[in-house]
Amino acid sequence: MSMNIPQIASVETAVRIYNERFCLYNKDIRELFPGIGPTTVARLKDVARAEASLRGMLQYDNRSVLTRCAYRAWGLDIDRLEHMLQKLKRLGIVEAVRTNKERKRK
Repeated sequence: MSMNIPQIASVETAVRIYNERFCLYNKDIRELFPGIGPTTVARLKDVARAEASLRGMLQYDNRSVLTRCAYRAWGLDIDRLEHMLQKLKRLGIVEAVRTNKERKRK
């Protein structure tokens, strides 16, 4: 099964979610891909479940998908994302983005 994968929220968000969650639920998927609807969430989960099935991995439950399989199925290379995040931190870009978002909230 293939589909167009939406744009991720940010490299930082993608790396954080990957390292925080063993399984992804709808809320996590919406955080990773902001602005998507329930149909897209369901399709993303179907693609991730197909990847897990190909690898012979059992799902944790019916409402979630395994994070590792999901990222692989969606073409999100965690090693590359982590490398990009380190580069953004070295350049001071990640901190600058976070600071600007905090200013807008106030």
